[in-house]
Amino acid sequence: MNKLKDIVRKPINLADQMILIGVFLAFLYWGLESFLNVFSPEEIDIYRQLFGPNVSETWMRLIVLCLFLIFGSHVQYTINERRKAEQSLLASYRKLRNARMATILGLAKLAEYRDEGTGTHLERIREYAKIIAQELAKSAKYQNIITPEYIDDIYQSSILHDIGKVGIPDAVLLKPDKLTDEEFAVIKCHTTLGGDAIQAIENQIEGPSYLQMGKEIAYNHHEKWDGSGYPAGLKNEDIPLAARIVALADVYDALTTKRFYKRAYSHKKTRQIIVDCKTTHFDPDIVDAFLQLEDDFNRIRTEQFKRKQFKSEPSKVDAGWIELPVHATGS
Repeated sequence: MNKLKDIVRKPINLADQMILIGVFLAFLYWGLESFLNVFSPEEIDIYRQLFGPNVSETWMRLIVLCLFLIFGSHVQYTINERRKAEQSLLASYRKLRNARMATILGLAKLAEYRDEGTGTHLERIREYAKIIAQELAKSAKYQNIITPEYIDDIYQSSILHDIGKVGIPDAVLLKPDKLTDEEFAVIKCHTTLGGDAIQAIENQIEGPSYLQMGKEIAYNHHEKWDGSGYPAGLKNEDIPLAARIVALADVYDALTTKRFYKRAYSHKKTRQIIVDCKTTHFDPDIVDAFLQLEDDFNRIRTEQFKRKQFKSEPSKVDAGWIELPVHATGS
């Protein structure tokens, strides 16, 4: 009995599959012909009509069986070749996707390494951006825009938002004191530098670019809902959706994270700052999504910092370059 089970469970090779399909089709044909003869006043003998009345019934059945064996073999061969092609295509897609992820992460890390105070900033940003996109996708307004592919794209691309910082001098980027107006003007160039750098890469890519969303985020993540942001002063929905999402995620992380120039704000204080900036700095829909997800934001934040303890009061030094909302700086 066990041997019979082993035989049944054993995978059928390609040759046996072809034979079984041919036999099955032949029996199906004979069965159909017999079934039709039950209801037909005259005998239905399709293969005799095809091969003539002088061919014996046994030979006719063998001929039909051989024809179906050939047909079945061709069908099975086609199916197997298609499966191989699909598996090869899937493997190529996975390799391409992994290469894309590695390229984006490598580019983003260039900027993060310039500023040691950012820690695991990139990891948190993409988690925040992902859950905001997932929450927005639940609404009728965004369900046709934010697809699973869009969510994957923003998860991967959001970490490119500050890639332009590689072009900012250390004396400005790492300055522990409040920036002068001239220094802040230099810092603001990181949006254009980042977008231009990604555009230069895109120019070398044929066809649709997987960096398109990353470029939009790099250029526009400091734009504000009321049009008072930079570099282009875009407002409302003229700002790409991905950039509006990352704008909130970036400010939340900047406020709740300890940097060499500031202490961390508490989640509660940061929440209030974001709510106060609804319709001015942030898209109201995205603020509403944040409020639905605030426990998840706080969980992600605390998980990232579970081995460290940060104070929640702001320091006396305000870092202008991260452009904290006015409520945070007291200005």
